Amino acid sequence: MAAPKFILGGNELQFSRGIRFPVAKPHEKLQVTDRTAGGSLQIEELGIDIKTRRLIFRNLPQADYDALCAWYDTMAAGALNSFIYYDEDGVSMTVRMLTNPLDFQETAHQRFAGELLLEVI
Repeated sequence: MAAPKFILGGNELQFSRGIRFPVAKPHEKLQVTDRTAGGSLQIEELGIDIKTRRLIFRNLPQADYDALCAWYDTMAAGALNSFIYYDEDGVSMTVRMLTNPLDFQETAHQRFAGELLLEVI
């Protein structure tokens, strides 16, 4: 399992350790559903597929956490800028960071735990 990596232009954030399993890879179809007066189901297809990746980190070293905070603030700028994400299998995808706020807890001295939510675009 490869450690996750973020790339934007010539900037790179390489984590020193992998993410925790299970790795969620939900796929959602954006639809509006409702019932008619007669009780039948009516579905409006909006034609949009939403794919996300939830990355779970445990025992993240201080250096990785500091680099992630800097990436979140300056490179990704929250959800503003898209970037390339290399997953645990080394597969690349363009994503946007939906995590807000970035809220990792210090679980031991200079060790952090938290989650990131990325939307595949």
